[in-house]
Amino acid sequence: MTIENLDRVFEPGSVAVIGATDRPGSVGATVMHNLGSRKFKGTVLPVNPGRTSVMGIDACADVRDLPADVDLAVVAVPILQVPEILETCVAKKVGGAVILSAGDVWPTPRQNAVFQQIKAMAGRSGMRILGPDSVGFIHTGIGLNASFMHQTPLQGRMAFLSQSGAVCTSVLDLAVRENVGFSHFVSLGSKLDVNFSDMLDYLGTLPDVDSIVMYVESVTRMRRFMSAARAVSRIKPIIALKSRRSGKISGPGDLDEDQMYDAAFKRAGILRVNEFEALFDCAEFLAKQQRPKGSRLAIVSNARGIGEMARDALVRHGLEPAALDSATIEKLDALLSDGWSRANPIALLRAATPKQYVQVVKTCIQAPEIDGLLLLSSPVGIYDCTTIAKSLVDLLKTTPFPVFTAWLGGMTIDDSREIFNRHGIVTYDTPERAVRAFVNLYQYGRNMEALQQIPYTTDKRLKIDRDAASLIIDDAASRGETHLPPQTAADLAGAYDIHIKPLPAGVAPDYALNLSAKYTDLFGPVIRFGIGGLMTEVLSDMAVALPPLNRMLAERTIKSTRISRLLLGRGNVAGVDLDVLEETMILVSRMVTDYPAIQTLALNPIQIADGEIYISEIAVTVAAPAVCAPAHLIISPYPWWQESEFITRDNERIFMRPVRPGDAQQMIDLFSDLSPETIFMRFFSPLKRISRPMLARLSQIDYDREIALCAFAGDGEARKLIGVARIIFMPDGKTGEFAVVVADDWHGKGIGSVLLKQAMISAKKYGLSVVSGLVLTNNAPMVAMGQKIGFSVARDPDSAEYRLTIQLKDLG
Repeated sequence: MTIENLDRVFEPGSVAVIGATDRPGSVGATVMHNLGSRKFKGTVLPVNPGRTSVMGIDACADVRDLPADVDLAVVAVPILQVPEILETCVAKKVGGAVILSAGDVWPTPRQNAVFQQIKAMAGRSGMRILGPDSVGFIHTGIGLNASFMHQTPLQGRMAFLSQSGAVCTSVLDLAVRENVGFSHFVSLGSKLDVNFSDMLDYLGTLPDVDSIVMYVESVTRMRRFMSAARAVSRIKPIIALKSRRSGKISGPGDLDEDQMYDAAFKRAGILRVNEFEALFDCAEFLAKQQRPKGSRLAIVSNARGIGEMARDALVRHGLEPAALDSATIEKLDALLSDGWSRANPIALLRAATPKQYVQVVKTCIQAPEIDGLLLLSSPVGIYDCTTIAKSLVDLLKTTPFPVFTAWLGGMTIDDSREIFNRHGIVTYDTPERAVRAFVNLYQYGRNMEALQQIPYTTDKRLKIDRDAASLIIDDAASRGETHLPPQTAADLAGAYDIHIKPLPAGVAPDYALNLSAKYTDLFGPVIRFGIGGLMTEVLSDMAVALPPLNRMLAERTIKSTRISRLLLGRGNVAGVDLDVLEETMILVSRMVTDYPAIQTLALNPIQIADGEIYISEIAVTVAAPAVCAPAHLIISPYPWWQESEFITRDNERIFMRPVRPGDAQQMIDLFSDLSPETIFMRFFSPLKRISRPMLARLSQIDYDREIALCAFAGDGEARKLIGVARIIFMPDGKTGEFAVVVADDWHGKGIGSVLLKQAMISAKKYGLSVVSGLVLTNNAPMVAMGQKIGFSVARDPDSAEYRLTIQLKDLG
């Protein structure tokens, strides 16, 4: 599904409670109480066949008695009654339903039958269904608590999603205690309809949501999930606690499902944490503090021991405390006696006063060498921790970087923690928890930087003979073969420029590597790289990657293994040509991308001797694929079918293809060729340059969510980017927004219209029905081009500019 009708679910004007009652302790009564005790301004409609009113509100006897077009139904009746109730809701044009009914109270066959009815109903009707097995949801911005949770969090700008109702209520309980605010608090339950993908897409569009925190047990429709997460994570942090499972996907080169989730989350820009405590700690940090921009953490403590505890925790995470500048040390010398640590951690002596502590904090806040500040305190002797807490609250509200606290102790420290929580200051009960939260969010920033890196353009044209490879795969299918004979497997590898080269007789290898791939139902093909030979299963040194891969991703995968340190050479062991290894990994990625029939592929061992790479054998198994390429991948690959050529009015040959990440430099060059007027017409702003994040967005395309076509003139090294047309898909999956720009020297040659029309033809194949875009009222050429293609032109009510719109069914 998409975000269709989710606005009616989460921002309803009317809510029907089916199973409403005022019987104490019941689900229906709790829901009614929650709806009535908040600031929800919409209409509440109780449904109860035995009551004329519930909690003073007139009740309907039956769902059929509800008015038409109710936005949301909260269903709190036995699960076996739910399908019939939903059928009536569909007939009454209800926008969505949250099903609080539990499905696990019935034997599995009966439960499955009911669940299938519910799922089918959502699919054919467009009515959105949250649950079953949901505890409901809360939208604090409109005062709506459509749940049977017994508390409501403060209003905030962070959304929380959970499959587990128990986790939902536990996080909510902690949030209320710690004064952590949320915008949305959603229990997804069994996810028969509304799932993580839908919620990420929906929350990604909301301006009152800054970040998303999730508890995940399993993900279905992985490609949709990856697409949604990759789109949203670029603009809003996503943090997930994924329950870990030890199950293996068995077969040659066993895969750990948990490793694959790690790889998927990292590729999607999601920060994964491993413990419930870490999930909440990150949530509290996001709710109350800005994210760290760097790793330089300063630690201030009123005792040396707890400062060292924090330092040790930081080191265990691979980081060192910030090095204090001499100017900062001089300022601290003037504040403290000769016995202070004169280093980071900044340990105050027992004789230091609360006033000195606050002055030290002020000095650190002004220090340019610090990216974050951890404040520690413990009840040493008669030390007054509460006075320090009261003195800090106003100071810490205006800091240029994250400042957070860990006040150690028990009941004597509770007052201090309550002061911090009341004033929105992050506080933990141990240095280790505080450091872990800081490092996790710093690492999230590093991951996002890596995702937004501009790939270098060293990818050479790979030598691939798809015709030869297809003959091998098709022949194996016709013969019913599952294991390709050794020579056939070698021929398949050769078609992808991977050549078998056994180790010469008498030459002893220095070490061995393993490069393999395996098809999985949930993740599609998965690539593994690491130590090879007999050591593959003995030592856990294997990195997992998800195709499609480019040079940068291949390099990152190799470097994430311990064996990679040996690849550069060490002692008497010569280094290898990393370019060859990276290209081999890319070619394996391309092979399993092109052919979903490949079930397993193993280059093991790849033997290394004197820096030379020897691939002694390749083993390949095949089976009839369940889907055609590229539907077997969870990340959309480069769409070769969108490549084409056309001739301009001046008889110039133009090559047209989708945008690739390596086009970043060409896009900078194109931008530099644009006149200020053209820049303003395209970007609606007098941009002077393209920022790095913007360049990443323009060049790193999710081909499931955007059509982006480049036009190139010239050949070889003289080939130059002269124009780009885009259609960005809206979250509803039916509409798109277009944009087009052509270099000034190439105006008037029909390039823009060909690019845009070809992009719309592609968008139509993806299921879009309407494409529109804003055009400045003084951009007469663009308006004329749009009208010629078939766009209608009207004033946009929100901007007073022109909005050009076309129905793709009418596309000529």
